[in-house]
This record gives sequence, structure tokens and C-alpha cells, in this order.
Amino acid sequence: MKKSFSNELGLTNGQAAIVTNRHYSEEATRIAVKVAEATRIRHTKWLVNRQFVLDQSHVDASLSEQARYCESVIHDERERVTRNQRLLLECERARVKDKQRQQEIRQQIHAGVVDDILSTAEDAMKEQLLVMSPVQLFGRFPDFSYFASTAYSPSLSVSKLSVLTTNDSSLSSEVLSLMENAKFLERIKRRPMALHDAKVAIGALGLENCVRLFPILMSKPLLKWQEPTTKNIAPKLWQQMMVTANATCQRLRVAGWSTPEQGLLLGVLLSLGTFAVANQYPRFFEEALISRMQQYREANERDKYYACADVTLDLSRLPRLLATLSDSVTKHIIEALPWTLATQPIKVALEEELNKVPVLERSLFGVALAQGNAFSIYDALESSRVFVDKHKPFWFANVQLSAKDLSKLSHAQLGRLELLS
Repeated sequence: MKKSFSNELGLTNGQAAIVTNRHYSEEATRIAVKVAEATRIRHTKWLVNRQFVLDQSHVDASLSEQARYCESVIHDERERVTRNQRLLLECERARVKDKQRQQEIRQQIHAGVVDDILSTAEDAMKEQLLVMSPVQLFGRFPDFSYFASTAYSPSLSVSKLSVLTTNDSSLSSEVLSLMENAKFLERIKRRPMALHDAKVAIGALGLENCVRLFPILMSKPLLKWQEPTTKNIAPKLWQQMMVTANATCQRLRVAGWSTPEQGLLLGVLLSLGTFAVANQYPRFFEEALISRMQQYREANERDKYYACADVTLDLSRLPRLLATLSDSVTKHIIEALPWTLATQPIKVALEEELNKVPVLERSLFGVALAQGNAFSIYDALESSRVFVDKHKPFWFANVQLSAKDLSKLSHAQLGRLELLS
């Protein structure tokens, strides 16, 4: 901005005394016009809005006709209420403030109690889950070891596979129910039939389809679908397992492996720790709540003790437990299973993924599992539009997955198990 002399603009001395006489750019002038227009509009709204009243301390009462033609004018705010009314208002204000302070104190106590319970539950889960057997973790546990040692053998037969359904009533029920599921059977061009022998059902479904189906069916009862507090999480955990399993299978197929179906079992076993943590969280939270209540009572901390009555299951600590504890629990489960020389590559691949071994230093199974797991995480986040796009090249470079292969995985229906008709 540049200041000019008054005679250049033809201004009189009086005018020059009351103007700044500055030159502004076109942009600055345009902004000033917009601001002025907005201010005028704001003033008109103030004029009309009944919420705002005129400040009577600046009104010349002797000249204004407001007193004659308008509503009664209050010249001083103190005239609005009498002294007794003011005392009542002050008492009420004090009562409200006291109530608010008490509420804030209760909220602080409640927040502290919840934090104590969450910390107790978290510590207990970290300590106990890693010493519990698979049966203790899930209430029952399928024979994944037998399946791994027989399902991918050239000598596989219906009789060998039916040993699993004979020893596992839950798996037998799952297989038989599929034979009555018309929508499922359409995929393999079969008609529904009511069967009572799981061995016959295996023959009807076909050995190759059963090799694909059994890891999924065996893991299905391991997830607590009906748990009220975590039933919204269960479908996400299940879908991540399905996508991981299918993507791993697809990568093994692309690699030319003779039995790519082993990728399905890898994806299922990798998800067991996540299932266990989600299943056990409500129980440990409830036990932590009871434990803390007893401690508060013994310590005569009455406020905290009574605050426990308002505590409900809090899932805020579950994401951290899933992130930090799931892999350790999966590793613990894997170590508890018996492995043979033939199934050792599956165990090695799982350990490579759980120990975050660099992809270029892994076995074929380990590479496929790394890519399948990375894709399932990406797919879940991308479907909700929360994956950071600028991170994509780094995310998949870490598992050595090319853009072309990523495109193939993205266009495949990996949440749906591929079967043979």
C-alpha cells in the first residue's frame, strides 16, 4: 500500500484530515466489500432476533419515545428482580453448581474404577491366556493336527476324513447341515438331502470340497457368535479369517503349489489367537470387576465400591489386547499342537508370520501367508474407506506383493470359499 499526497486526489485539507488516503489492491478491496456485506446482514439479524435487547444504559430516555409506545423499559438490570427473588436465584444457582460438582466427582470416580478394572483384566489375560490349553481357551478344540497330516496326503480317503466327524460331533453336525442347505448346495450343483451319516455326506460333497471346507467348519464353533457384548465383532473376525485363508490359498495356487488348499488351513490357524482373545475378554472383565469390588470393600473405599454397580462391559482395551496379545496366544496354541515331519512346513510358516520374519527370508508357505494376511487387513480397511492410500505402496512392498497381483486379489471374491461343482 502506498500513501499519496492530498493534492494528487484533489482533497481538501478537511477531507485529508479524516481519511487515511491509502491505495489497496483489487483483491483487498474485494475482500473488504464482502466483509462489509456480511456485517450488514449480521446486523439485520441482530435487529430482528428477539433474543437480543437494546442496552438501556446508552439510551437517552428523555428523547426516546420507547417508554410511550414500546414494552416497559428496564433501565437497570437490578430492577428485573426483587431482593428476595435475587436471594432465591442465588440459592438455586449454588444448588445447581453443587450438583454439577458432585456429578463431576462421581464421573471421575467412575472413570477411575473402570480404568482399574480394565488394567486388572488386561494383566490377568496376559498372564493366564498364555498358560491355558487350547481346550481351556475355547471349551473344545478340533483335531487340526490329524486333519493337517491326512487331508493333503495322496492316500486320502473318505474313511480317513470321516474319522474327524466321528470324533467331533460339532463338525459332524456342520457337515450334515450343509447337505440340507439348498443355497449352499446350488454352488456345487447338488440337491438338498436329509442325511444322518456324516461319512455319506462327505462322499456326497466330494473329498476335494471337504478338504477345503473342513478347516472352516472346524473353526466355526470356536468363535462365540452369540456373546451379546462381542457379537458385533465376531463377523469382522470371521471375515478377516476367511479372506486371509482364501488369499493365502490363491497365492499358493499362483506359485504353482500342488496343494494350495493348505493356505486355507494356514489362514484358519493364524486367526485362533484373535478368536481366543475376543472370546475371553468378557469373562476376564467380569472377574476383574468382582475382584476390584472386593478390594474396594476391604479397603473401605465406599465411593468406588458403589460406583462398581454402574460399570458395564467396556471394550476400549480390547483393540490393544488384540494387537499385542493375539500373536502370542496363537504361538502358544501352535506350540501345543502335535506336528509331524509332513506338517512341519505349516508350523514353520505360522512361526515366520508370528515372528515377523522378513518376507525374502521366508519359506513359500510363509510368503503366501504374509501376503494373504496383509491383503485381508487392507481389504477390511479399504472397504470402510479408512485405509490411508499413500501407505499402500509401502504396505504391500513389505510383503513383496506387486500391483498386478494386488489387483487380482482385489477383484476375487475372497470372502467366499471356492468349491468344485
